[in-house]
Amino acid sequence: MPWEAGGAAMQSVGNEILYFETGPDNPVTHRVRPGETFEVQTQINAGPWIDRLPPDEQEAWRKRLRGGNPASGCIFVEGAKPGDMLSVEVGPIEVDPAGYTKFGGSTDATPRGLTCGPCEKLVEIGPEGIRWSDSLVLPLRPMLGFVGVAPARERHHNGWAGVWGGNLDAQEVTTGATLHLRVQCPGALLHVGDMHALQGDGEICGAGGIEAGGRVLLTCRLTSPAPKSLRFPRFENATHIGVFGLARPAEDAFRIALAELLAWLEETYGVSQPEAIMLLAQVMEARVTAFVNPLFTYVARIARRFLSR
Repeated sequence: MPWEAGGAAMQSVGNEILYFETGPDNPVTHRVRPGETFEVQTQINAGPWIDRLPPDEQEAWRKRLRGGNPASGCIFVEGAKPGDMLSVEVGPIEVDPAGYTKFGGSTDATPRGLTCGPCEKLVEIGPEGIRWSDSLVLPLRPMLGFVGVAPARERHHNGWAGVWGGNLDAQEVTTGATLHLRVQCPGALLHVGDMHALQGDGEICGAGGIEAGGRVLLTCRLTSPAPKSLRFPRFENATHIGVFGLARPAEDAFRIALAELLAWLEETYGVSQPEAIMLLAQVMEARVTAFVNPLFTYVARIARRFLSR
């Protein structure tokens, strides 16, 4: 860009070191202070764009991108300790000028009888949008598919999501949103990646949305201790608050999201359970944002105009 904070160059977390698994023993690459704004550069997933490169570069990139959802990090947040709440504020997102989507021929979302087989599309991305074809330009709505802290003990490849965050693949994780995660290990160990220039609900192709790389500004803040009701990742923005339920089957993910939202309303907004369940029955918005990952993502949210504090 370059982006600047307060007239001084900010810290930049590059994509030279990539993690394809998230765990508490990932070596720290950067340290940030609560309240510090920093840049993260994300790496596009391996895809058909590699086939356009010279043969020697193709081999190098395939070795480098040896897994899915490469994440930049591992970012140590000073002062973060287990039981805290890490709030990740998502600032401006700048998307690289090329992206792709790819369907491998079958996903969990594939309807029976679909016979088209594998297919893929490379696209150009610009300020005016995503050039799908000569006659169709899609809107540019960038988001971060993967934002997570390290789990307390286990390791997971970056297709997974859980109470630590991870591969949420939810459109809500975008500019202007704050993602709240329960810290699992000292320093939180934040990992960020899987940028999409656009994504429809369900991520039905498996590879996107429009897979892309780019840059994003983030700011981390800490609350100690975390709210008692915080288990699964939650978000808030100018218009809504919501929770991401993660499970299989999808109905279990929905029940988790609903239970977590009810608990949030009771603890933070003082809405009793009877009042909350009846209120959400009228105005809750819920949908599956990812129907292709090891765990499905169900978001349940409510507009702020229906809440008071």
